[in-house]
Amino acid sequence: MDEKDFTNMDDIGMSYIPEAEETPSQEPAPAQELPLPEAEPTVAEPEPIIPPTVYDDFAADTPTDDLGAPAFAPPVPPQAPLNPPQYGGMFYEAPPQKPKKSKAPLIICIVLALCMIIAGVAIIAGLRGNTNNDADDNTLPFSQDDSDSQDDADTGEDVELHDSEEVATLDKNGNYTVAGVAEKCMDSCVGIEVYTNQSVDNFGFYGYYGNNELTNEPTLAGEGSGIIMKEAGGKTYIITCAHVISGGDSFKVILNDQTELDAYMVAYDSQTDIGVLYVEETGLQIAEFANSENLVVGEQVVAIGCPGGLEFMNSVASGYVSALSRPISSSIGYDNECIQTDTAINPGNSGGGLFNMQGQVVGINSSKIASTEYEGMGFAVPSSTAIQTANSLIANGYVSGRAKIGISYNQLTSYSNATAILAELEKKGFKGAEGTMVIQEIDAESDLNNADIKQNDMIIAVNDETLTSIDVMTSALSELTPGDTVKLTIARIENNSITTFDIECKTIEDKG
Repeated sequence: MDEKDFTNMDDIGMSYIPEAEETPSQEPAPAQELPLPEAEPTVAEPEPIIPPTVYDDFAADTPTDDLGAPAFAPPVPPQAPLNPPQYGGMFYEAPPQKPKKSKAPLIICIVLALCMIIAGVAIIAGLRGNTNNDADDNTLPFSQDDSDSQDDADTGEDVELHDSEEVATLDKNGNYTVAGVAEKCMDSCVGIEVYTNQSVDNFGFYGYYGNNELTNEPTLAGEGSGIIMKEAGGKTYIITCAHVISGGDSFKVILNDQTELDAYMVAYDSQTDIGVLYVEETGLQIAEFANSENLVVGEQVVAIGCPGGLEFMNSVASGYVSALSRPISSSIGYDNECIQTDTAINPGNSGGGLFNMQGQVVGINSSKIASTEYEGMGFAVPSSTAIQTANSLIANGYVSGRAKIGISYNQLTSYSNATAILAELEKKGFKGAEGTMVIQEIDAESDLNNADIKQNDMIIAVNDETLTSIDVMTSALSELTPGDTVKLTIARIENNSITTFDIECKTIEDKG
């Protein structure tokens, strides 16, 4: 709890009341003997009890005494009442009391006697303790040998290091431990360096010498992780994430033994965030991949990769499967169904493997929620999706069997008059159509060439679902194969008004 200054008590809804000043104590006046009454006291007639007048504090008509001071004086220590206590409506005078004799001398004598008794007991106990010590020298607090040993400096050589027991790599059920997974899989995990070409002039020192030519020099632009996927045709293929390699011009792969190999781009797919490199090297350790559809929530998994870059290459982290089929948007707005895990996934882990306790790859680590409000939320592309995508990239250079309508477009929200158009579309029953696609070009093989479609026409719905985002279109196309038919709702602006109509379009294959 934070400390708070209570000097101003109004801050907490209280008024400050100063403590009463202590009045100096006064020595009591010497007691005077009262004469004994010669006759029995007479009982006074009861006087009526008049309740005291109650005044509001600091009122203008506050009563004062003869000197003009307020009648409400500061509180003083209690004194004997001016009037005798009231019992049953009657008053009586207290009987006279005789002065008491001082008991101080008696108390002093008692204290001195007790001190003498305690001192005697202590002396006797001390004499008995010395007698016991003389009889047994071993009861001395320090022996001669101990005294001599204290003179020697402590070298610390008496602390021994013991060999720990060998770490188990298999549990009682035959599954790998975390150490076992690391031992089996580490050589299948690689680091990746991504280089881009930057133009550098050779004018020399202030242009006074040199060949006056521009050259492209590779510059390290990023680092990530990868997994040795397979070997074929004298090449070894490395699976990683598309966002790791998509912007690169050249690449290097670093093996677990720190061997560096030149690597080359095969292809990448931004929709699934999977990319593939290859090296002209064989005989490397190939990873084993599992069917990710057999995963269960709560299953233990191990991540191996390069968090923070190659400086921390092949770091091992362990966790559990938190959830399955989590929809996570890719860089192009496509929702991938990913594995959610609490295993530590950091920048540089992307493209690395998520392994089960049989040492098999079940996912390709892809992303995490990076926020101070979140912790332990990482995501991996399921191995079933990753391998299917990678195999298609190797075979075709693109993901085969994927449908598209064959246009290039701009999103409506990038236009200055988008707000007015969206308001008119809402009046026509297309509320929240922020994903509206404004057509710019139509591919030569697209079926839209056979329809009455013009440049700047707008696709506002697919299969009667309003395009509230681009994800609506990508999700609809992901369920189709080339040649399937899709229903599109078109909006056209003519004569300062918007008209809408529906068309049917046959999809074509998306070759990337």
